[in-house]
Amino acid sequence: MRNTKAFKEAVAQTLAELARREVTLAPATVEDTIEKQITTVAERLGIQVRSAWRYFDASVTADRLAQSVASYEDSSSEKGVGQAPMPPIGNPELALVLAGVPDSLAQTGGDLYAVIINVAVNAWMAGHIHG
Repeated sequence: MRNTKAFKEAVAQTLAELARREVTLAPATVEDTIEKQITTVAERLGIQVRSAWRYFDASVTADRLAQSVASYEDSSSEKGVGQAPMPPIGNPELALVLAGVPDSLAQTGGDLYAVIINVAVNAWMAGHIHG
């Protein structure tokens, strides 16, 4: 199912709808939700999966996901749960890590993957040093 054009379009539309609602979810979460929905519809109606796509609505799926995220955040006893801690903008370790990005791009010939790995490792090490 995940390799079909309909599935890929459904994921893209749902992610766009979530962005309009200012909700950020991992694409894998959206993919799993859509796959479960389509499979459930096909099973309950006794139809093939490819026929179940006519019942899919990206905006309804996005509404349900956004509502789920909001209820989770409201029920959480700690605000910011599930979000990575962010250093303040003026943090010297952050400035040092980000200052190395242009040099890393030049050294790797523009290989973004290598640059991201470099930034991630430096940030991880800075976090261990910072405590």
